Amino acid sequence: MEFLKSGVYRIVSWPGTEGPEARVLTAGENGVTVSALGAAPEREQEFSVEVKDDGTAAIQIPARIFPSRSLSYEEAEKGERVILGPVSDFPTREWKIELAPQQPLPVPFFIRVPDKELQVVVSPLAIFPPQLELAPSDSDLQNAWAFLPVERV
Repeated sequence: MEFLKSGVYRIVSWPGTEGPEARVLTAGENGVTVSALGAAPEREQEFSVEVKDDGTAAIQIPARIFPSRSLSYEEAEKGERVILGPVSDFPTREWKIELAPQQPLPVPFFIRVPDKELQVVVSPLAIFPPQLELAPSDSDLQNAWAFLPVERV
């Protein structure tokens, strides 16, 4: 069974993890969105994921900088927009990272709100760039994410 380890990742909406159709989690001027790989500076598409033993994780941007801003929300409610939490947001918002039961490759995960039946999805609203929101939890791979390790040379 696959599990996510702490590290620096590009988080890509599954299944289009490569090529022009890839939608990469991006933290920039417009908040948290998805955009094409390379459509934003690299550091805005790299997230530090710190996984705890209980399966919860902090997802922070920019990777490797302290203090960091984290993937967050104001209220854990359906339709709530996923935002960058303020630097003063302490402790950092945590997420439950769950392996998709289908387990194709690359391995898909769901980013869920701990103790709530909500998960991070690309908003269905016709907004550009596409934003993220909280939606009821499901196992639809359309709402899954691939965590692709960032390789440094």
